[in-house]
Amino acid sequence: MPTILFTGASRGLGAVAARRMLDDDPGLRLIVLTRDGRTDLPRTTAIKADLASMEAVRRAAGQITEPLDGFVGNAGVQMPTTRTATPDGYETTFAVNVLANYLLLRLLPFKSRGRIVITGSDSHFGTFRHTFGLVPAPTWTDPERLARPGTVRRGRGAYSTSKLGVLYLVHELARRLPEGLDAYTFNPGFTPGTGLVRYDRAGDVLWRRFLPLMPGVNTVERAGHQLAKAATGPRPGPSGAYIDRWEVVPSSDESYDEAREKELYEAAAKLTAS
Repeated sequence: MPTILFTGASRGLGAVAARRMLDDDPGLRLIVLTRDGRTDLPRTTAIKADLASMEAVRRAAGQITEPLDGFVGNAGVQMPTTRTATPDGYETTFAVNVLANYLLLRLLPFKSRGRIVITGSDSHFGTFRHTFGLVPAPTWTDPERLARPGTVRRGRGAYSTSKLGVLYLVHELARRLPEGLDAYTFNPGFTPGTGLVRYDRAGDVLWRRFLPLMPGVNTVERAGHQLAKAATGPRPGPSGAYIDRWEVVPSSDESYDEAREKELYEAAAKLTAS
């Protein structure tokens, strides 16, 4: 019976993806990390974990002793400002979207063959075509500085920057993981209904009422099916690839930077050291 660890399966596209994966494979079992340690999914074990706390991530990972067939890192946050700090003193968006994924993947046991999928965002391109002007372009700098609250001026800018960091993490993982264990970034595109802009009244109205009418905007149901396929469907492409909804495409030119990728990986190791 294959077993996959899934974060961010409680709602939105993650909930759709988890149910689709379970429906498609009656032999599949999920382990989900949730803030309250509860789930209503069948054949699923829930473990309580706050991904903003590195100690909570360690405790959760410590409860998983069986080798996993895969990992879906779909949990993510976007904060209104960058002044919010985690229990470790890190900027919340960077901690949850980048550091928690790094630490889980460092601590979890995997089988010799498997698939890791982390949800990214086309906001990392930083262009109007990809963001409709709602999200500022990423502003990359020293990862240890990005982990400090207030480094990036706006919350949405911190979000796009963290999603660029996800690509750097996945590219570095693709180089470091043993052969047979693949890593991918999945991009659902603009998907109204995820709640990412619910703190912003004007943005919420735009997100829910007008953006769904624009060409190329995704739906929660469709994005969930796309994530399920990325996680358990045929091998999407070479390890490190960027899956844009249904297909592998190049990510931004800025996302291919081996020096930054190595720097991020080494900084994450330092920032999450117990």
